[in-house]
Amino acid sequence: MRIAITGGTGFVGSNTARSLLEAGHQVVLVSRGSRRVAPREGLAVVRADVVSGERLGDAFAGCDAVVHLTAIIRETGKQTFDAVIRRGTENVARAARDAGVTHLVNISAIGADPDPRFPYHYAKWEGEQAVRACGVAYTTLRPSLIFGPGDGFFTTLSGLVRFSIPVIPVAGDGGALFQPISIDDVVRCVVLSLERAPALREIEIGGPEQLTYDQIIDVVHDAIGAGMRVKVHVPVAALMPVAALMDRVLPNPPVTPAQLRMLARNNITRIDAVTSAFGFAPVSFTANAGYLNER
Repeated sequence: MRIAITGGTGFVGSNTARSLLEAGHQVVLVSRGSRRVAPREGLAVVRADVVSGERLGDAFAGCDAVVHLTAIIRETGKQTFDAVIRRGTENVARAARDAGVTHLVNISAIGADPDPRFPYHYAKWEGEQAVRACGVAYTTLRPSLIFGPGDGFFTTLSGLVRFSIPVIPVAGDGGALFQPISIDDVVRCVVLSLERAPALREIEIGGPEQLTYDQIIDVVHDAIGAGMRVKVHVPVAALMPVAALMDRVLPNPPVTPAQLRMLARNNITRIDAVTSAFGFAPVSFTANAGYLNER
């Protein structure tokens, strides 16, 4: 197949592209940035912007399928959740329909719902509705937190644990549950989705463990050999002003106010979600967190 990947130079996109190329597919990386991509047989790069919709038609021309990955986890300037996630997904869905694409694989997130108090998840939900309504056969995957070399959340957390001496501040009670899933398993779900008929539904995927935020910190701590640390739970309300300040002055803050609010929500699905939907057993975060100690 000829498959376009929006956000193709990002963490999930680059791993997805490599897997699809290895399987013999042609891949079109769609990116608005200028990140250099090494030439490879079967790989093309098209500069296009999902927010404006500019050149998406050119990117999708002749494609059998589109994997839509473009998203942000932090708002900066005009790059808002509504613009990048909601409007971007609407533009991708429309362009895929106009280009005659027969399968749109949309990557959303566990927790996507119409609750405007959580703008990231609200934008993901609105994007799902656009995919449902566009007229292209689709599969939407909703992963929990994704881990692996080059990730964002767990790598940032490992830095916090490494340099928080002797106290690790924990937002809230640390009891919210997460179900980390490896990048390799997410990519495998994407590839299997493309090889099958469109599911015409949303499929939640997560790893084989449901871990509290406290437990995730413990796993990260052990993986990087951080030595003696003491976790101190701090009310989310007390951390909000600090997070807001960091969000304004730091280019890559360790946490934003929106992320703090999301840390209080469970982010889980069925333990057997991947096995049930895709027929294989995903790997655990606890047994595979060693990459965090590779510097």
